[in-house]
Amino acid sequence: MAGERPLTALQIIFSFFLGLMVTAFIGVGVYTFYPPSETRFQEQIQTLSRQQEDIQSFKDPSKLTAEDRTRLRQIQDQLRAAQDAEQARREVWGRNTSIILITFATLAMGVSLVRADQLRVISNGLLLGGLFTMIYGTGWIIATGTSKARFFVMAAALAITLALGYLKFVRGRPGRAEMTAKPGAAASADVADLTVRVEALEARLASVADALREPRERR
Repeated sequence: MAGERPLTALQIIFSFFLGLMVTAFIGVGVYTFYPPSETRFQEQIQTLSRQQEDIQSFKDPSKLTAEDRTRLRQIQDQLRAAQDAEQARREVWGRNTSIILITFATLAMGVSLVRADQLRVISNGLLLGGLFTMIYGTGWIIATGTSKARFFVMAAALAITLALGYLKFVRGRPGRAEMTAKPGAAASADVADLTVRVEALEARLASVADALREPRERR
């Protein structure tokens, strides 16, 4: 708006720092209350890998018995199954984490619209925090999601960003027609006020002239 003061360098730095803190808070909170569920598979993979190393390290490959070879095959099959299950769990966790992060990013950007004119520094910080969190969430879906899930989450993030950007920067701003009409209306109001004052001044001067003329006429 025309009457808004430009932000100082310290206010800009504070808004940026607040945005980073909001992103860190949301990220740590999501990771704390919704941690990755891969620990069980990692422990299983480590145990199977050690069993495989024990069989292959302490025996010459040419001296492995049929039982050892059968056991190695079983360990390899279990390792592949555990790795596949871990990958599937990672994709599900990454997709859910991305959705949660984008939801919190939307909330942060939505809160930034409340009293944005009065609390510009706080509003800008929350908006930056929401944008950083949105980038963080889309990064998770890009790294772990499938093609369809990645597309839908990215489309939702884009739609939310466009909608909140419109509400933040476009809605409520005067259009070009209003901006050109307002100076004309203000000028006409000033001219009308000036005309009234001139007429009042002329009336006072006329009354003063009449008052000065009366003594002369009596003489």
